[in-house]
Amino acid sequence: LTMAFKWAHEADPHAELYYNDYGIESGAARNTGKHASSMMLIKRLVEEGAPIDGVGIHGHWTARTNLADVEQAIINYKSLGLNVAISELDVAVIGSNSGAFPTRGGFGRRGFGGRSFTPEPASAEALEQQADFYGKLFEIFERHSDTISRVTFWGISDRRSWRSRQSPLLFDRELKPKPAYQAILDV
Repeated sequence: LTMAFKWAHEADPHAELYYNDYGIESGAARNTGKHASSMMLIKRLVEEGAPIDGVGIHGHWTARTNLADVEQAIINYKSLGLNVAISELDVAVIGSNSGAFPTRGGFGRRGFGGRSFTPEPASAEALEQQADFYGKLFEIFERHSDTISRVTFWGISDRRSWRSRQSPLLFDRELKPKPAYQAILDV
């Protein structure tokens, strides 16, 4: 990995180079799990002279994700002198689809075996939980705006999301803003 970062830097000395992975915030509040492993790896990369600018945290979360882990991960990566990017951000509120099943895009109205993949609508309560989570998440991002280089949503609307059955984005299937959109603007 160290050589891959060095070669990438040689190919384009002006490119920002990030280690980008999923679940690396998990366990940060207790310094356990995948977060602890990612810290060991990234420290080693830095010590070996890898020209690494930052860490990308995949944000495929649910409204039950531990926000303390997210914030501590940002703090920990900053302590290494690195920027943090939140990549692939979406927050699921319903269903059990991990994104592995096809949606209406590309497979018509029915998926494999003739089963329908049209999602059930999220309840008003679920949408409020999502809005609350997005609001708290962006409060964290605001507190650490000196470290966070970018936030990239993993889609525009629930209609084309890989997690469309979980209602994860700021705009619904009809491109209407959900309460989460306003929660972010309020922050």
